Amino acid sequence: MAEGTGLHAPITAVAVFKDGARVQRSATVSVEAGLRPITIGNLPAAVDPASVRIAARGRDLALLNVEVHRSYRTDPLREETARLRAEAERCRDAVQALDDEDTAQQASLGFLGNLSEAGATALARALSFGRADHGDLDRMAGHLSASTANALERRRDIGARRRAAQRELEAAEQRLAAAEKRSGQSVAFTEVSLTLEAAAATPAEVELSYHVAGASWRPLYDLALEGERLAVTYLAEITQQTGEDWPAVELVLSTTRRGTHETLPELAPWYIGRAQPAPQRTLMARSAGLSGAAPQRAAAMDFAAASPGEPEAALPTAAPLAAEPGEAGAGLVYRVPRPLDVPADGGPHKTLVARFELDAMLDHLAVPALAPEAYLRATVTNSSSLLLLPGPARVFYDAQFVGETSLETVAAGEEFELQLGVDDQIRVERELRRRTTSKAVIGGARTIDIGYVITVENHRRNKARVSVHDHIPVSTDGDIKVRLRETSPNPAEQTDLGELTWELSLDGGQAATLRHRFTVEHPAQVTIAGL
Repeated sequence: MAEGTGLHAPITAVAVFKDGARVQRSATVSVEAGLRPITIGNLPAAVDPASVRIAARGRDLALLNVEVHRSYRTDPLREETARLRAEAERCRDAVQALDDEDTAQQASLGFLGNLSEAGATALARALSFGRADHGDLDRMAGHLSASTANALERRRDIGARRRAAQRELEAAEQRLAAAEKRSGQSVAFTEVSLTLEAAAATPAEVELSYHVAGASWRPLYDLALEGERLAVTYLAEITQQTGEDWPAVELVLSTTRRGTHETLPELAPWYIGRAQPAPQRTLMARSAGLSGAAPQRAAAMDFAAASPGEPEAALPTAAPLAAEPGEAGAGLVYRVPRPLDVPADGGPHKTLVARFELDAMLDHLAVPALAPEAYLRATVTNSSSLLLLPGPARVFYDAQFVGETSLETVAAGEEFELQLGVDDQIRVERELRRRTTSKAVIGGARTIDIGYVITVENHRRNKARVSVHDHIPVSTDGDIKVRLRETSPNPAEQTDLGELTWELSLDGGQAATLRHRFTVEHPAQVTIAGL
């Protein structure tokens, strides 16, 4: 087809995935009656040709043909090279200015040295003739000492500033050298060509979308607990090196991964028989409904022109300070509340997804067999409509920074726990009070009797809930029997793996004592390991 008219189609929306992004562009063009070839160029080289989609809307308008090309051009980088060269010159001038300043300070120190020698000689003569006293000598020495110290301090400051300026100069020279090396090299870019046919002159709205690699996002959290309310600040950190800068347009974050070229596995029969060379097993696959994989030209033609007069679907508006969640296939999408510029510099760029509050229940967890401490924790229910994805979280308690943790995936309505540090006002002690071994052998068996006492003290003014966990051993040998003989009070829960859990509610200044005793019976000739 003939070379088309160049059309500038700015970016209007971006959807960021875990492993790429979908970019949407749009523009309006006047189409005369007949055929109108159009070219949209200067797209990133990272564009996946199979993902390119074109839609055209207009009265009595037809989209006849779409082609995707990979092209090359020579990029002289003249403006960039000139800017970097000017920056390097500025850095050199800054280093030279500091060198000149240091030279002036050296001259000042030399002058003070000469002045000190001449002044000492003159003052010695004045003392010998009685025209000066020792006070004059002390004042002169103090003045010269202070002046010398000030000059040396200024030289140290100049040296520190020069080292920083030298580092800036070296970095600027490296950037300039890299730009000069790239200058004149061939640069790849993507170009999309399409042909429109109109029965009569009409304005046409052209929309282009495509996938690019080199982009991703991850969640970040600030979790601030006050009382029994957890304030969640849900952030997204976006990075991209796609070859094009994204302006402040509508931004959507998706939890899905791209489905292009993915297939669904199908198990082959699992045969066993006599030993012989094993047949090669293969994974059979069917076409995935999410893949969207197709030949380059056919993929680009999937979006046909809109019918005459068909209105364009409007996107819903995001609520203030809260992402608008939605579903997209197997994942979720979040439309962030405020647009964000994301340059293709590979650096992190943060945006707010949502702020919301959740109910939290505070209690203490004590495992005295492992640590003589009580840990304050919050059990939180995700009552929001948002999926909390795995990511790092900073935790604050009563405006104090507690530390960092990592959230696992938390679905809407699911519970998760936060560890808020050791509470030294809850004292826990576990003591071995009983350990005896029977001496008499009855029926060839021997019995070991073991008892523990756990003391929990609440030194807080208010009531505290404490969950105390302990355990008794579990036998892996049928001849070794473990029996729980006594508990006081009875635990709230006891598992098959020997874990005992007590749930305590202690008023301020109150203490509780927990006791449990168990026996281990074993054949006399067997030595027990693990006690």
